[in-house]
Amino acid sequence: MKKLFARLLPGVVALCLMLTACGGGGSSDKSYDPKTTAQALLDSGAFSDALDTLDADVAANMYGIEADTITDCVVYASLSMGAEEIAVLTLTDEAAAQAAKTALEKRVDDQITALKSYMPDEVSKLEHAIVEQSGNTALLVVAADADKAQSTLNSLN
Repeated sequence: MKKLFARLLPGVVALCLMLTACGGGGSSDKSYDPKTTAQALLDSGAFSDALDTLDADVAANMYGIEADTITDCVVYASLSMGAEEIAVLTLTDEAAAQAAKTALEKRVDDQITALKSYMPDEVSKLEHAIVEQSGNTALLVVAADADKAQSTLNSLN
């Protein structure tokens, strides 16, 4: 019996290690800190427009999100009325974050409709918009260089 146990022990230990390494401990979920993420995106060189901050109440109204579900946010919008913007939102819970993601997707669709007739060059930026939700965070990035913005986001996690 001791010999059998001695032979099985390394296999059992290896199996346990593999299972814990593959476990869904949530480490694969992206979660963005609003200030850090927005600053990294601004510093990335992915934007061609000058951007300025919006406060949480203006952002909530602009995106159609319940203001009392936003616990922290950093939002930048183009000063030239172009499409470029950054919104990094922390919400009260995952359901609020999913609702915010839906609102951010609607914002992109509405902007495409609004800008295609008088600012058609901005539409391609919107077509490559990054909209994500994970846990209680939601994110929108509309940049001149979407690949550079995505690379920046990837480097944060």
